Amino acid sequence: MLIQIDNLTGGLQACEKKAIEDFFNRLEDRIDLPILSKAMLIEHFIKGFEYYQDCGFNTEKIIEILDIKNIGDFYQQGKRQHVSLDNAAIIYPLGMKFGQMPMFRLAVELKQEVEPCLLQLALDFTIKRFPLFASVIKNGFFWHYLETTCNIHLIEEERDIPCKPISITRRTMGSFRVLYYKKRISVEFFHVLTDGIGGMSFLKTLTAEYLRLKQIDIRKQDGILDINGPIDEAELVNEFANAEGKSDMSTFVDKKSLQLDGKLSSLNMNRIMHYVLDTDELKKIAHSYDATITSYLTAIMFMAAKRCIRAKKGIFNIQIPINMRKFNDSRTLRNYAMYFNLTMDIADIGDKESLIIETGRQIKEKGTQEEMNHMMMTTRKIINSLTYLPLFIKVPIVQSVYGYLGNGIIGNTLSNLGLIKVPEEMASHIEKLYFILVPGMPNRATSSMVSFKNKSVFTVTMNDMDLSYLDAVYDLLKEDGLDVEMEGSSIYES
Repeated sequence: MLIQIDNLTGGLQACEKKAIEDFFNRLEDRIDLPILSKAMLIEHFIKGFEYYQDCGFNTEKIIEILDIKNIGDFYQQGKRQHVSLDNAAIIYPLGMKFGQMPMFRLAVELKQEVEPCLLQLALDFTIKRFPLFASVIKNGFFWHYLETTCNIHLIEEERDIPCKPISITRRTMGSFRVLYYKKRISVEFFHVLTDGIGGMSFLKTLTAEYLRLKQIDIRKQDGILDINGPIDEAELVNEFANAEGKSDMSTFVDKKSLQLDGKLSSLNMNRIMHYVLDTDELKKIAHSYDATITSYLTAIMFMAAKRCIRAKKGIFNIQIPINMRKFNDSRTLRNYAMYFNLTMDIADIGDKESLIIETGRQIKEKGTQEEMNHMMMTTRKIINSLTYLPLFIKVPIVQSVYGYLGNGIIGNTLSNLGLIKVPEEMASHIEKLYFILVPGMPNRATSSMVSFKNKSVFTVTMNDMDLSYLDAVYDLLKEDGLDVEMEGSSIYES
């Protein structure tokens, strides 16, 4: 070890050399990992020391910043825990086909370039506070399950298509990844771990810890967790097991939806477009129609879809996820969302005013706690009926019906995380947030939205070689006088 840290102690006084040697000796005692993993984690601390020395920090201050308590006992080999998937997550590994994986991305754009060595340390410190996120998917005899690990998780520089599938067959691979690109920090999740709300808590906590390492202290509020605090058992609850009410299979049965015209991409997605809007202006326009932002945007989506579908008859469905936490103040970080479909016959999609009234009516009628409880109870009933089928029998059954009960009845999705709040001392370092969903086959598009301060980012992810839908959305927003800033990727398949 002394050879590894020799470059840190050159030119220092004897007392400082000893303090550094003692620090790394104590660090070694805290890490019980395979040799290579242990060396990598120690290297993260060495790079952190080098960064702060280059910034002119003295040894005492650096040891205070990188306090070993920040890794706790997480990296000590211990008994692996097996955790059952929640009722929403349980379908995802069953329904996967080659090259398709339910992934989503949450990202924060900072006002300064990301320092990779500090982001890596922030992840090393943060992961212990989210124990279920540090897990891999395993095959049981009847169900998939999560197996917790104490592996290190490495950040990556973003060089590839967002939300590429994660290999779940390798024990060393987690079920999420952290990436950076210029000023952006992104976290991509396999949906078995969490939903957008749980994922946002992780991103905010990770970003707050990164900023702490940049010497910016952030209050632990607004979903930012204390990385050195105790694990709250309420964060680990499978809330679906606590659902009450009657099951109703009709909540799952819907007609097959029309899809946007165009050839499906050979990738999970072939283009991402962000429509950056002024939140106050967007609210003003929505309110001018006596509507919410969600009912306004879904009306825009219906109208854009009609312009991109040649069929004159048939229904088009837009799926709306509902955060169930709002009904019972749950603190779970696991999946806790249900959904319903807004349904319109393509022939009935007409003027914007009447369409907004209809989307608002359906949202109010279908998005109630009672209706969502029916959905949760029905989900539980379906899962219970499959319990004693071996996994190798379950998989083909689920995959054969997944298109009917899943993506086949969806034409598009709008998942709106709403306004995200953080402490002001953190907000001043953030430019905006992003939320990306991956379309499932045979869907040509999926949509998501997140707002921060006065910037709302409405994102459309395409799985279609015909990109005219993106132009239709833009034109419809501009028709209402909205100032739309466009950000997006190239066409990946080109």
